[in-house]
Amino acid sequence: MSHDDLIERIRRRAWDPARREDAVYVPVWWLKREYGEDVTSRICHYRQPPNEDGSVASLYWGADPADHLEAGLVSGAPEAVKYFRNVPHEPPYPPISEADLRACEQRIGQALPDLLRRVYTEVSNGGFGPSYELLGLPPGGHQAYGVGPDALGRYEERPELSSVLGFPLVAAGCSMYWYMSLAQPGNPVCLWDGDAWDFPEEQSPEVGIVTIAPSLAEWFDGWVNGYSWFDHPAIPRNDPSGEPPVVLDGDALDQIPY
Repeated sequence: MSHDDLIERIRRRAWDPARREDAVYVPVWWLKREYGEDVTSRICHYRQPPNEDGSVASLYWGADPADHLEAGLVSGAPEAVKYFRNVPHEPPYPPISEADLRACEQRIGQALPDLLRRVYTEVSNGGFGPSYELLGLPPGGHQAYGVGPDALGRYEERPELSSVLGFPLVAAGCSMYWYMSLAQPGNPVCLWDGDAWDFPEEQSPEVGIVTIAPSLAEWFDGWVNGYSWFDHPAIPRNDPSGEPPVVLDGDALDQIPY
């Protein structure tokens, strides 16, 4: 597929506040005012309003959601489109400069794939995409859960993972991350679950790989088209213990990330 076309489609979704994330949050009080009490049947879950520092707020599991909460709707839901209709379509983070990107690549020790470079320099320095959004790069890129490491920070602080799995793209909730291969053709993207890596002293981190997108381009293309890579078939495990393979049930946004 043409990278020019893919970049344009990524940009359209990433810059749309009603579509840039898997779940879109709007105030409960506004939903009730506009649509009445029955609208709650369309709400996936609730969360506390974001903290002042921008960190991810905890989900709310109570039976009687208060008006001050935020309601999570499916990306592109008509209610979300209406709520954000007057909000400008712009990048969630300013794109990174070419000089800053090259400085990051020097610390990584190699250039990032052209497609990812263009995403960072032409679309946004993270802050959109599946799960808890594409991690950005320093300075000023999107951080995991709003307060955690950015992509370069995660890459450098966990060399035992980066050397095997590649470059961290997205924090996916709990102990899960999306990683992009820096060595394989096409840069396949894998979903990695740290909870499946039981014996780090004896096992390769690869035992924690849950599923794989064949290439970075296909991973982005799937997201643009609304495909959930969490629903992609899991990798069968040759486990002598007889334990079944990890099966993901829905989106990691339904899990508390800490």
